[in-house]
Amino acid sequence: MKKYALVLAAGKGTRMRTEMPKCAFPILGKPMVEYIVENLEKTGFDEIVTIVGHKKEVLMDILKDRVTYAVQTEQLGTGHAALSASKALEGKEGITFILPGDMPLMEYPVMDKIIRAHNEMGNDLTVVTMKMDYPKGYGRIVRDEYGTVTKIVEDNDCTEYQKAIKEVNSSVYVVNNIALYEALHKIKRNERKGEFYLTDIVEIMHQNHKVNTFIVRNPLITMGINDLYSVSVAEKHLRDLINKTHMLNGVAIVNPETVTIGHDVTIDEGVWIYPNTTIVGESHIKSGAHVGPNTEIINSIIDEEAEVRHSLVIDSKVGAKTTVGPFAHLRGHADIGPNNRIGNFVEVKNSTTGEGTKAAHLSYIGDSQVGKRVNFGCGSITVNYDGVTKHKTTIGDDVFIGCNVNMVAPLNIAKNVFIAAGSTVTKDVPEGALAIARNQQINKADYYKHLVKPKPKEDK
Repeated sequence: MKKYALVLAAGKGTRMRTEMPKCAFPILGKPMVEYIVENLEKTGFDEIVTIVGHKKEVLMDILKDRVTYAVQTEQLGTGHAALSASKALEGKEGITFILPGDMPLMEYPVMDKIIRAHNEMGNDLTVVTMKMDYPKGYGRIVRDEYGTVTKIVEDNDCTEYQKAIKEVNSSVYVVNNIALYEALHKIKRNERKGEFYLTDIVEIMHQNHKVNTFIVRNPLITMGINDLYSVSVAEKHLRDLINKTHMLNGVAIVNPETVTIGHDVTIDEGVWIYPNTTIVGESHIKSGAHVGPNTEIINSIIDEEAEVRHSLVIDSKVGAKTTVGPFAHLRGHADIGPNNRIGNFVEVKNSTTGEGTKAAHLSYIGDSQVGKRVNFGCGSITVNYDGVTKHKTTIGDDVFIGCNVNMVAPLNIAKNVFIAAGSTVTKDVPEGALAIARNQQINKADYYKHLVKPKPKEDK
């Protein structure tokens, strides 16, 4: 039997107070709709159809060709959204799993369990529900005297009796695909809101089809993200789950309540993570590394036994047994070699460094290829930008760069070179040379007396 998935992601999400489409909003650094598609892929659906509308190009850029797209041109409700996918799904035999695009905590084991229950019970429509002590805002599951589900009533349309019902709709369904589109064509526009409710398929289908429910015990699993507060709730749930998984796998996390680790991060056994640290994107922290405190790692690799403290590392790599920080900034594909020292207030951008290189403090290394055992004195920088174009600096092995040196690119400094402190180097330096590029010191005798006024004489 074919399995299809229908992701409803066309809404604006006005309560999010952002111009970004709601389903593109990041949860732990990753768009929430991407969580859903990843879990659908793991469940093994034959086709995933995503309904897009508001700023559809943003979602399409995120998901690319992983899904089939259907466009909801007008925001006329969830029933209208599902009907927008008729070109892709109508007439196909099989079941369709329907869920909103703002439900990032719905993981594939739960999806598998819901589909398995749907098939085992022989349902034509399975409504995923949950029990809520305070169900305000949710559609209520209405049953007849025999316990059969007859309809879903939206909160604003409930009678006082119906408002007391604690079993509510999660907005997740499994439905026979042929019956789904037969029912969708029968939905009438709600008079109060002027929309077509997908929930109306329950009342339509229960007449001639088997309709049942699957109750999710943990409401967080089916929580929709509707505002920035619910983003924080979802992030806390994911953060706790991810941190627990890493700790059980041998990662030491100090004060895990303050540590954020993204869904796609890989951390090896024997790593230490310290407070107030964020690691997101496709980052990999290797065995024996120490990261934090107060550190952010994004899409980067930290090799074995490296240390990164009080620093920011973006799209970069830190070599084995290298120390970074405090207050260092690596970005733009910086590739730091093993046994390096990248110290406080050092920035490295789009550069590589060889083994044993040191830049202990107050340096900028940009668009450079740096060899082994190079020493950058305090305040030494590569001047890579002329106001129009970025230029490259090449530095050979065993170069000693004195304090406050400016190396103006394009520049080639050969190996075994010494550069005197305070120099501004604009020409290539040959192997083994000492480069001195500064004006001769001039001392003005008695200069002080021209600046200081003579003291007035005291009266005797």
